[in-house]
Amino acid sequence: MIRKDRVRQLEDRLAGRSLIYFGTRGTDARPLLELGALSEVFCQVAPLQAAGVSETCLEIMTRRRVDLNSYSIDQDSSEPVRALRAGMLKAFSRPAAIVPYRPTALVASAWFPRSDRVQYLGMFHEHQACFEHKPWVETQLSDAGVRILPWSYYSDDDLILIREAAERDALVLRANRSDGGAGLTLIRTPSDLQHNWPSHEDGFLAAARFLTPSIPLNINACVFAGGEVSIHAASVQLIGISACTNRTFGYCGNDFAQFQELGSTVINALDRMVRTVGAWLARKGYLGAFGIDALLHEDKVYLAELNPRFQGSSRISAELDAEVDRPDIFLNHIAAFMRLTPPPLTPLSELTRSLPPYAHIVCHNLLPTSASCTPTNLDTLPLHCSLVPAVNVAVEPEGILADCLLNRKITNDGTSLLPSVESQLRATLQQLYSTEYSGLTSSVP
Repeated sequence: MIRKDRVRQLEDRLAGRSLIYFGTRGTDARPLLELGALSEVFCQVAPLQAAGVSETCLEIMTRRRVDLNSYSIDQDSSEPVRALRAGMLKAFSRPAAIVPYRPTALVASAWFPRSDRVQYLGMFHEHQACFEHKPWVETQLSDAGVRILPWSYYSDDDLILIREAAERDALVLRANRSDGGAGLTLIRTPSDLQHNWPSHEDGFLAAARFLTPSIPLNINACVFAGGEVSIHAASVQLIGISACTNRTFGYCGNDFAQFQELGSTVINALDRMVRTVGAWLARKGYLGAFGIDALLHEDKVYLAELNPRFQGSSRISAELDAEVDRPDIFLNHIAAFMRLTPPPLTPLSELTRSLPPYAHIVCHNLLPTSASCTPTNLDTLPLHCSLVPAVNVAVEPEGILADCLLNRKITNDGTSLLPSVESQLRATLQQLYSTEYSGLTSSVP
């Protein structure tokens, strides 16, 4: 199936409805511009700013860019969020369809009163929430034959047992719900337990031996009602890059070019894993876009995390799909909810060979205070950047400073950048944030 065929199918099914997108980053809606029905975007940060598309962005309203991995719009009762909901209610007053980046109570509260005229192209947030509970998902997937990281689960009362485990090996502790590396801590010695205990409310958490050396992997996919899975670009995931985040396991981008060098054994193992996970999701009533974080350790691929939503890598994977004229994850997600047929099966190995080399680096604010962008000509930067905030927007700690785009390999292992790339990255951040950021970008850790 070529791209225009899927677009035509979706436009026929929309039948004159306007298409509305709700997401964390407005720029993630860019692949939907191919659908002439896209009329409105509601987002938290990084507005799309596309001609002919109305947009409401919290970042513009509040002049601050939040840390997306710790902020929850469902827990924000501020006036700007109420205004955003009011805008959705108004947009939903006419025949439309809404695509959420991830389900939220906020979207549900605006959609249900207008459900007689608006088609909801996503999971109900209370249904989707169970797929974000990592211990339940891991237990289920292990029973389905997926190789899971060897997590052990400890009650908060089991501190002595965790301490004994930490005396034998370095440990990763993880809260049962987490995003982008938030909720994960590294315990190298028992004394680290005092300061690196993950914040959680469930009464128990997970611990696993820190597997090193290893390479973090990521893949995008979409599951249809019959359990069929459309696979989209896979990558070596960037984790804990010191120039990009203060979080030990913080998400920092994806290297699609480096993934091409991993070899057929790894690529085929990830292919089998994502199809098995997709089939399980379908049996549990899940539909649409999802992603997998995996770990390559001693020639074995382990599932590290299921992401039951679009991902930070989804927009880039969609751009790569467009390069080879195939329907992307956004188009297939809509198709899955419209009960259209899945595209023909494409092996991950075949897809990987067809894609051009590409990578991106997501840079977060390392300062303990907010940072503001310096007026500059983006065309003069050492690296091409997107997601750069307006000059009057304050980027909170761990908020996104920029997304740097490259058409080449940028890492060998996912936890460090090639020296030439890191040098260009630091020069780029220095030019973008010269006032507050010079102290951090001038010294390499």
